[in-house]
Amino acid sequence: MNDMKKILLLASLFTACAIEAFAYNVYAPNSFNTVSKGNYAYKTVYTMCEQGKAPDYTTAFFDRQLTRYELVGVIKDILEGGKTVPEDNPSLMKLRKDYARELEALGWKPPKRQPSKEKPILEIGGDSRIRYNNGGDADARVRVAGRWNITDNTSIQAGGEKNVE
Repeated sequence: MNDMKKILLLASLFTACAIEAFAYNVYAPNSFNTVSKGNYAYKTVYTMCEQGKAPDYTTAFFDRQLTRYELVGVIKDILEGGKTVPEDNPSLMKLRKDYARELEALGWKPPKRQPSKEKPILEIGGDSRIRYNNGGDADARVRVAGRWNITDNTSIQAGGEKNVE
């Protein structure tokens, strides 16, 4: 291998390592940092444990220093316990957002939303097509349809189609 190829190989390896090193976010919270007792997350989770919303934990668990990861275990228990709906509790929604990385590491996934059984008020749909043949011929079609659902039993439908050759 000649010297120029060696230099290029070393330069590319160095560049790849440098990019990887700068990609790390040094300001990201460490999962093993302790959470102080004055922190809002600590207070919120402690209060929810007092209220019995974390089935697997008691307030005795909080008698020592907790890491972010340990605190997330309690948050996960609250979310999976079903006694609190996160959307109804702004504090729990904030915890879920702030500790999302640790919750994901513990394997927690937000529940999938159930589709609404209500009909939408206004539905608009359609399609378009453009065809071009090798002989130079072209045509196009556009179709649009709409439905306005006034009540469960009443709706107005309209639609149109335009062909261009």
